Amino acid sequence: MNSEISERVLRTWSAPDSTFHDSFPAELGILLDTFPTAVKAAIEKLDRKITDLHEVYIQRGRRPEAIYADEQGNTVRRFLSEHQCSADDIELFRGFFEGGDGITAQKRKGINGTLHRIALITHPNRTPQIVIGVTARIGRVVRGTVEAMMMPLISDIGRKSLLLVGRPGVGKTTVLRELARLLSDDMSLNVVVVDKTCEIAGDGDEPHSAIGSARWMPVGAHVAQAEIMREAVENQSPHVIIVDEISKPEEVEAARTIAQRGVQLIATVHGRTLPELINCRERGTLVGGQHTVTLSGPEAERRSDKRKSVQKRIREPVFGCALELHERDRWIWHENVQRAVDYYFEGEILDAQELSRGKAVAVAAIPGEDNLFH
Repeated sequence: MNSEISERVLRTWSAPDSTFHDSFPAELGILLDTFPTAVKAAIEKLDRKITDLHEVYIQRGRRPEAIYADEQGNTVRRFLSEHQCSADDIELFRGFFEGGDGITAQKRKGINGTLHRIALITHPNRTPQIVIGVTARIGRVVRGTVEAMMMPLISDIGRKSLLLVGRPGVGKTTVLRELARLLSDDMSLNVVVVDKTCEIAGDGDEPHSAIGSARWMPVGAHVAQAEIMREAVENQSPHVIIVDEISKPEEVEAARTIAQRGVQLIATVHGRTLPELINCRERGTLVGGQHTVTLSGPEAERRSDKRKSVQKRIREPVFGCALELHERDRWIWHENVQRAVDYYFEGEILDAQELSRGKAVAVAAIPGEDNLFH
């Protein structure tokens, strides 16, 4: 959503500093100990940038890379060595997957006691599988982000289902962890986390403390997420269910089931904007779906585009409100998803809020032909 902002400030608040969980240095050390010695030493020399480290990428015949965020939150790649990685460097990680289920179909695994994740790249034409690359994703608990970005809106989230929309790596899972912790602090709420990839609360036998006192239901195989979502409703008597990455039709249907049971749902989807989701065949149902309607002559005349064949929302959206995460410190808040969808189909200007640290500014969202608000 590329909104032109007229600086009409709606509200301001005291924004707390975002801080890392006390366990971050020790948990990062656990991850670094899995790397080749030279790569570990190079990462440690990143100094202050190490706190913004997002991924480490290692592949045979390539120089190892660190991927981190700069002060503006932009992604930066940096080579960690002038030397190319060898097969021996890569094989260090194969042992990490030995035992248990070995290399699973997802080819990724968390590190016990942390929020980090190791993903393997394997050669498809080798038996047994040859590991040719590794991506290590750094998980961290950043506290204070939600309060800084949307303190006055947290009470709304406690009453309506919330959908988080954003591209990979923009911070959706971090927000889920914070919301799990904040909502579970309310002892009148039973909060359940359905953890599709074990990124919200880690891959150990016990959930990471980042989610507070929320109940934790790890999914394991991706195909099981819809089943675990239903299991959470039927067996845990939840007030709130938190889900990361709804993508498949059966997961969309499970989300509808949760909403029909009167349970609040907080979930994420990949995308850039709410209109992009509206026009997604598989996930559009989350925001009400759409079908083609033929208008009468007078109805068409009342539209700015005069069209008689138009799209309309089919049903009530699963989610009451939505949050587009564009950058680390720039979010767009849609207070009423149903109204936003209807305005989009009508071609009408929609009021939204741009959130930054300690400030909410009114923005005008104008539907465009590219399925985005401008």
